[in-house]
Amino acid sequence: MNAYERAARRALAATGQDHLTTRQFAALLDRVEEATPDAQHLQRLHPGHATTRERLHAAGMTCAQIGLHEDGDPEFLDALLQEIART
Repeated sequence: MNAYERAARRALAATGQDHLTTRQFAALLDRVEEATPDAQHLQRLHPGHATTRERLHAAGMTCAQIGLHEDGDPEFLDALLQEIART
């Protein structure tokens, strides 16, 4: 397991999603990787908001508009970016 996978597993645990199957985990990673540039752009546009979900709301956008599912994807994205920043 490489450093990215370890960070992703820690982010899963931090967001309470450690029950996902391998296929669900892979799909989550794909969605998050696709949404990361949009999330980073929103972070630059709305630096006063602490989370991706808050930034989306501030921009009048939904999770689906950047390819995320409503049920935990934004929180996982935030946790993953935080874990990657630590390594």
